[in-house]
Amino acid sequence: MLRFLLAAKHGWLVFVLALAAGYVVSPLVAAYIVGPGYFELVARMGAVSCLSIAIGAHLPVLDSLGSRRVPRIALPATALWLLAWLPFFIFAFMAWGTAEKIPVIASLQGADRDTVAVLREQFLKARTGWQSGFVYVNAMMTGAILPYAIASMFLARSSWRWPVVGFFLVFATSFTEKAFFLKAAVPLLYLASTGTLGQRFSTGRIVTATLAVLLAVTFAARSGTPGEADLIGDFFSTQYATGGPIGHLIWRAFAVPVVTAGDSLRVFLEDFGGRNFNGATSSFLAALLGQERVEFERLVFAAQWGQNPTGTGSSNSVYFIEAFINWGWPGVVVISGVIGLLLRSFARSNDEAYRAVWPLLCFGLYNAGFIGKMLSNGFILLFLMALAVRVVNNRLPTAGGVAPSTPVPTPLGLST
Repeated sequence: MLRFLLAAKHGWLVFVLALAAGYVVSPLVAAYIVGPGYFELVARMGAVSCLSIAIGAHLPVLDSLGSRRVPRIALPATALWLLAWLPFFIFAFMAWGTAEKIPVIASLQGADRDTVAVLREQFLKARTGWQSGFVYVNAMMTGAILPYAIASMFLARSSWRWPVVGFFLVFATSFTEKAFFLKAAVPLLYLASTGTLGQRFSTGRIVTATLAVLLAVTFAARSGTPGEADLIGDFFSTQYATGGPIGHLIWRAFAVPVVTAGDSLRVFLEDFGGRNFNGATSSFLAALLGQERVEFERLVFAAQWGQNPTGTGSSNSVYFIEAFINWGWPGVVVISGVIGLLLRSFARSNDEAYRAVWPLLCFGLYNAGFIGKMLSNGFILLFLMALAVRVVNNRLPTAGGVAPSTPVPTPLGLST
């Protein structure tokens, strides 16, 4: 089952089914339970998005771009890994060294959950001055490039693969961001499903380890002296009492995305009169087009929960909400079609490391906007690499000075 779900050739279908379940069926259920609100509109957008992705996934628009006949830049695998990991090591130590407190340490020392939440925001998002760029540096490096590098190193059986993944997981858990470590776990889960990692690292073991880490991070984020008491409300509301780490995970996974999508439309239609932002929700596009930035996700967070003490709380929603508030229904159709094309590029690639990160793109789009995922999270850079770079069969030496026997997949890119 996992092999089918994670196979790149099924990526568009799996994503369409996930959107249909999460943003077509679930909003209709929510509308039945708590009343209509904007849930029906979410369901209609979800249905249009599913259809547009399916169409885009069957258009051969990008197929010829990755042809082997197109000249590419040769890049040694060693250089690729060093370019990916060395800046991250430097950044991680800078982030730890300049942080007021490390969130996970504060949690273990008994800090209440509200304090831990503030420390988590201060760790990256709420930095000021020259450190204000930390959140962007982190997103750019860890969004797509490091997951690709992890998959590449495991395919090459580099002796450094486990130390760097261990370092990544330590950094991920240090600021109690619950889904962050999935950026390392998902590529490994993909490789395990293909049998690349061997019998010792089966999909079952990796899934078990992933769930264990997820529960541990969730517990750390919510442990300590209780803060404000949980409210009691409907499951599809922000006032729902979660009842422990497992209940919190279930609520966050199934209810919060739907509720946030509906609340985003409510803020857009009621507070802004439904006037499209035309890209102003993106700092990059706003600067490029000379518009004033609209920090829409923060406005939604404030409407849902009340803004946090650092003023950086954000409620990200599924990608088609961003498309709709910026460009209306044409934006939903066009961006969904482009996503279908990109998923087709993963399916046609002959690079397993490249194919291993497709679930991360879909997971990100399920919970956040397309623009940010492409620009801030480095996926546009990964796609450009797939078209223009050829990774040479060059490997880091093992501890004993003997190179691993399994070659790095080459070239990085699309097949004809």
